[in-house]
Amino acid sequence: MTSRLFTLLIPFLLLSLIQLTGPQSTQALTQQQQQGFDPSFQTQATLEPSKRRLPQLSNMISPTHKLSPTTSIDQPTYIKGLYITYHAMGHEGLRSHALDLIDQTELNTIVIDIKGDLGLLTYKSEVITATDIGANNAPTLTDWQSFMQDMEDRNIYTIARIVVFKDDYMGRAHPEWAVKTATGDLWFDGENLPWLEAFYEEVWDYNIALAVEAAQRGFDEIQFDYIRFPTDGSLSNIVYSRPVDEPEIRTAAINGFLAKAQRALSPYDVKLAVDVFGYTTWHLGDFGIGQDLADMAAYVDIISPMTYPSTYSHGLPGLPEYSDNPVAHPYAVVYESVMRGMARVKASNPDLIIRPWIQDFPDYAYDRRTYSPTEIREQMFGVYDSGGGGWMLWDPRVRYTPAALTTDDGLYSANEQGEILVLRYQNFGDLEQALQRSAESFRQDLETLWAAGCYPINLSDLVAGNLKYQQDLEQLRLDGWLPFHSEELLQNRLNYIPAGKCPVVLTFDGSHLSQYQLLADGSLDPNSAMGVLQSFHAEHPADWPLRATFFVTPEADDPNYLLFGQPEFAAQKLQNLVDWGMEVGSYTLTGVDLSASSYEEVRRQLSSETTIEGMIPGYEVVSLALPGGQQSQFKSLLRRGIYGNLLYDYSLIALTGNQPNPSPRSPDFNPYHIQRIDATSETVIQWLAFYQNNPGTYYVSAGIVPDTKPGEQSN
Repeated sequence: MTSRLFTLLIPFLLLSLIQLTGPQSTQALTQQQQQGFDPSFQTQATLEPSKRRLPQLSNMISPTHKLSPTTSIDQPTYIKGLYITYHAMGHEGLRSHALDLIDQTELNTIVIDIKGDLGLLTYKSEVITATDIGANNAPTLTDWQSFMQDMEDRNIYTIARIVVFKDDYMGRAHPEWAVKTATGDLWFDGENLPWLEAFYEEVWDYNIALAVEAAQRGFDEIQFDYIRFPTDGSLSNIVYSRPVDEPEIRTAAINGFLAKAQRALSPYDVKLAVDVFGYTTWHLGDFGIGQDLADMAAYVDIISPMTYPSTYSHGLPGLPEYSDNPVAHPYAVVYESVMRGMARVKASNPDLIIRPWIQDFPDYAYDRRTYSPTEIREQMFGVYDSGGGGWMLWDPRVRYTPAALTTDDGLYSANEQGEILVLRYQNFGDLEQALQRSAESFRQDLETLWAAGCYPINLSDLVAGNLKYQQDLEQLRLDGWLPFHSEELLQNRLNYIPAGKCPVVLTFDGSHLSQYQLLADGSLDPNSAMGVLQSFHAEHPADWPLRATFFVTPEADDPNYLLFGQPEFAAQKLQNLVDWGMEVGSYTLTGVDLSASSYEEVRRQLSSETTIEGMIPGYEVVSLALPGGQQSQFKSLLRRGIYGNLLYDYSLIALTGNQPNPSPRSPDFNPYHIQRIDATSETVIQWLAFYQNNPGTYYVSAGIVPDTKPGEQSN
């Protein structure tokens, strides 16, 4: 645990320990605070959960652990980058802002303009052509050796961006290689800039020489941009040096350049990447610009589609629900685009990584919104869930949104065999009492969990397999796309948790009004559980996403428990929960204890799954919580069954037992026996303190890259 998080956690630990055990615990905590500790989660023997007894509070926290350095990212497993422009590299304030973000957040990568959109070079190149055409005239950073050493010292992965066929300086210096009009004059695009024809090897050689030089200067990756034919401006006025009507001619030029670049860079320990239009992942062929992903994949290590929602002027092909305003669906745009990109490239190059650019700039095409941290984060989730190998933020202003980025990546050492806390909440009110928490104490729970490096997930995230991913793979196959799959995503969904974070599941039983209440003016009650969650998420949008599981009763006898107590808003509330990223599960039809129910009544109660699904179009309920936490005597009915003509089928069953749950990667994990802990301020503090004093017992994400392969999944 970093000193910052430990400092934040101290007030909550201290307050509870004073209330529960008096001055002795205060003294022990003060001693620990002075000495410092870090639960680095190194393996050690611990008691099995069923045999464990919580220690006395005064003995929970050991002062003997020492802070350990974070893991090196010399070879980052998941690229999280930002882009810095040619001009920003020469602006101390913007350059420092970008590097500070990398130091202080999960970012581990910087994409730097080596040759920008005009053709000017950021550093003074030794390539003779660069001097001859004037591209060396205005370098924005002079001491590149010191800069690259600084990047190495900070363990920052460096990517050299080179704009290829859009080049003002080369076009004007060598018009014989430039795109021309019928009159033989230079052709200019919508920005009044000339382009170079992709057919001339002299143009290839210049850009390849710059790429080799960047590799020699220590860059980890070369990224070619504008590696295509022009798309904007008066295209009808262009007269190329040869016919370009056939896609084979266009793709031969682009692929010929890439093949030559690949050979030239092969002696160096450097990756080769290309930027492509987002729509290229959706279409077979070269999209009229020479970018055929299946062909390009043979020559590069990474393809980076520009999946900015603002650029999808025709919506998402075949998905009309996202087409009216794509910027309102950041997750879908990225997820669906990367999925189709995988289908395009994996047969050509099984090892190729798709790592998209995502949007952190104001919309210019639809509703002119500025993306919130949550909307930026949703794009990142779209990458994770589709199996992409990281993401890069694009903001040509180099402002970026710090609140969209998680902090203290690599907080703990990975341990994906450890336990996971699944917490159970019920009612909320002004006072703390049995089965009821106050809004203030619930918020304190969130503060404590957040400060300890916990990261919320839905209960369904524990189940073996990403159900949506599996269903979407099958649908793409039926639609005629080439098959591909990631075993990691099919088997487990916890890969998306940032490296070093500890997952925690918040569950809410019974759909009581106090969990989700709307006020008379239609606003969310800030003292309801949902109000506290929304408020806390707004303060920590990256570190605390809106993830939780609400178990609801669609036919409760008590009106306060009938789908959050406001039946006129019931369907709206359920849809909101799903749209916000949370899970809706079943608490049976009426919330009755099944342990004393008849065979027929058990089946009736469990059929609530279909009732809930009928209120949330397209949603699938997979989780069941048993009221009272007790199993029915008819255990065989719990997983699946039929009541009348209603079929129910649950993938997870949540009980209570006041014990943590085994890791989904553990052989002891049983999705039909999910153990939950009744959440009180005392139990939250106790369990966190226990894990701090028992390294190696809690689940910590490794944040791995899902390995996506061609072909269908193995049986």
